[in-house]
Amino acid sequence: MTRVRLNRYQDAGGAMLRAAVNLSEPEMPPWPGLGAPLESWRSWLAVVWADDAFRLAVSSASPDLARRTESILAGRSPKARRVRRTAVALARYAIRYARRPTPYGLFAGVALVEFGDTAEVHIGTRHQATGRPDPAVVDAAVNGWEADGERIADVEVCVNTLAQRRGKRVFIPSEGAAEFSLALTPAVVLVLDAARAPIRSAALVDKLAAEFPDTSERDRTKLIGELLRVRLLRSALRAPATVADPSGIMPPALREKVRETLAAPDLRLDAVVRLPRSVLTEAETAATVLARLATHPNGISVWHRWTERFIERYGEAVEVPVELVTNPEEGLGFPDGFGRGAEPPRPMTLRDRLLLGLAGTAAVEGTRSVILSGAMIEELETTAGAPSVTAPHLELGAAVHARSKLSLERGDFRLRVSTVSRSAGSMTGRFWHLFPGNGATYATLPTVEPGAELVQLSFHAGRVPADLLTRAPRVLPRVISVGEFRHPGDGVLFPADLVVGVRDGRPYLAEAATGQHLETLTPTALNFLWNNYTPPLARFLAEISRATAPQVTWFDWGAAWTLPFTPALTYRRSILVAARWKVRARDLPARTAAADEWVERLRAWMVRFRVPDRVLLAEDDQHLPLNLSRPMDLDLLRAHLDASPFGVASLHEAPPSDADGWIGGRAHNLVFPLKARA
Repeated sequence: MTRVRLNRYQDAGGAMLRAAVNLSEPEMPPWPGLGAPLESWRSWLAVVWADDAFRLAVSSASPDLARRTESILAGRSPKARRVRRTAVALARYAIRYARRPTPYGLFAGVALVEFGDTAEVHIGTRHQATGRPDPAVVDAAVNGWEADGERIADVEVCVNTLAQRRGKRVFIPSEGAAEFSLALTPAVVLVLDAARAPIRSAALVDKLAAEFPDTSERDRTKLIGELLRVRLLRSALRAPATVADPSGIMPPALREKVRETLAAPDLRLDAVVRLPRSVLTEAETAATVLARLATHPNGISVWHRWTERFIERYGEAVEVPVELVTNPEEGLGFPDGFGRGAEPPRPMTLRDRLLLGLAGTAAVEGTRSVILSGAMIEELETTAGAPSVTAPHLELGAAVHARSKLSLERGDFRLRVSTVSRSAGSMTGRFWHLFPGNGATYATLPTVEPGAELVQLSFHAGRVPADLLTRAPRVLPRVISVGEFRHPGDGVLFPADLVVGVRDGRPYLAEAATGQHLETLTPTALNFLWNNYTPPLARFLAEISRATAPQVTWFDWGAAWTLPFTPALTYRRSILVAARWKVRARDLPARTAAADEWVERLRAWMVRFRVPDRVLLAEDDQHLPLNLSRPMDLDLLRAHLDASPFGVASLHEAPPSDADGWIGGRAHNLVFPLKARA
């Protein structure tokens, strides 16, 4: 009899394969080594750079590295240190060329996945590359256009909805917690009032002339240009994030200029992939277990504290405008930690103590893997507390390990979880433009609160280079636009249209005019907790409706994360988290030490902690495969430690060498959008 798995999650549709284009690294001669002369490094670069496909991929992904390499090979860089740094950078690309599936330019791409009774895998060579302008080029070109009084005259502008008045100044978010502020002079106040809705720049200048006739035309035009420069005003030249290609709305002359330099393209793989339904069932099971093991089953403490402050000040029967409640002088401001690079530290819990004991026992016994039993999961779940609701949807990233398609069909596979995102669309959204119509499946996602309307959140990244990470086509009838130029209507809501309330201790977002409760779908992979690329207001709107729902993420070791070793945790056919070691720069010789001395100390550390040669060097959810028996890979690890601000490298156990046999040995990862069962 087959055991019925009581999973909390089910397929939401739109599963996606992320896979490397190439099956092998470019040809690489022996690594020259730390003390090698310049000509040895140049010879190594020459051989690697001779691979046409690899050279094209690197040139597309990093034009600066390509130019630097060409310069060195042309003999124009006499410094050995600079040449070695270039070789290290190129070596990292050489490894990821065939062994890392993260979509990036011509290195790796995406394809949709189906599920059925049998497995079918075909990956051809006719991949489709879609190029979009480099965000930095777009920003520079638009800045130049906006600074030209004549060119900007017929372009519409409006006030940035992120701007916030406090006292006698107006503040505009910059990066993270940084802000830019301006004095509320009479001219600035007039602009803020006149440009609440889109208005032609020339008409705005005319309004300034009527109110301040003693000022010159040049000064009035200059003021508008300055307000555009500091982002207090947004112009129609800047496409909202629901437009995949920001150059599409630009005047022809500007469009032609920005399309001269393209960012690394998005690649739609020439692939047909069908997997057995048992793989999908395993993903649903893994997501269910991770939800049960969530560190914060009822939301995180910063949101609880913010909600308590809201109740103390306003009560539960009051709805407060978003713009008022997030104002730190007139309202409550944002929850603690918003706009910073990390969250405040949390206290030790009973869950931490249990996990410390589990990790310590594994280390003493010399085992790399711990099989989680139902009783262990129950105990860990109990210590964190029972959730009052279920997280409505999420995305689970995992690799499938199987020797062959036949093994896959027989159920002889493992699912290795790599990451879990906060919501459906987080990892897949930025590729919706490659699969027109696929985003429609997201319109039926459930919400935390029954009856709430799911709306799409659209905003620009806090830093220009990340712009393309927040761009995703509109897939829902209504959208909340933050910090963008948009016209009212067509299902567009702005922060001024929204209110916040609390019911039964749970904060909610609602439309002021109708009272309709709203929950946001935020299709961006930007990590709100560990970077400052997201405007605090955008994060606030993305999180508030799920503030008291389980925060389902990859497995969180809690306090045990500081240990030098944590074992893999497995459940049934899923590897929920891989074995992990931490090597610290302070445990190894200094930067000035000879290569032999450094390697000898590293080897001793590896023996002491039972570290295998094949590992994954982890940076957040990005993994670089290393073989620490190769001199080149040892140098890459050393370079990583030297560059790390914390002097720490996290090494994960690598999968078996035949783990990707079912897909022809191709490095891959699958993203499963999942939704809560009714």
